[in-house]
Amino acid sequence: KNTKNRVRVEELKKRISGGENLEEIILAFSLSPQGDHTDSYIREQIKEIAEKSDIKISSLGKGLSTGTELEYSDNDTLKNALKNRQ
Repeated sequence: KNTKNRVRVEELKKRISGGENLEEIILAFSLSPQGDHTDSYIREQIKEIAEKSDIKISSLGKGLSTGTELEYSDNDTLKNALKNRQ
């Protein structure tokens, strides 16, 4: 199935515009190319509604897990770890 068929975007849009007192939508998907694609797809679909309602859209931080050896980390993981450093 493609992303459009798997994700219930219309239900999410209704909930966002349904008058609930939402401040933020946190997207949380698998740390994989498919998860990244789903994150991008949903962001694009709800961006306009969220902006009109002044709702922040964010994703969980990505990076290195505790105990991970740097030498076994791929470039994307290292890039995300640096980007999301605290």
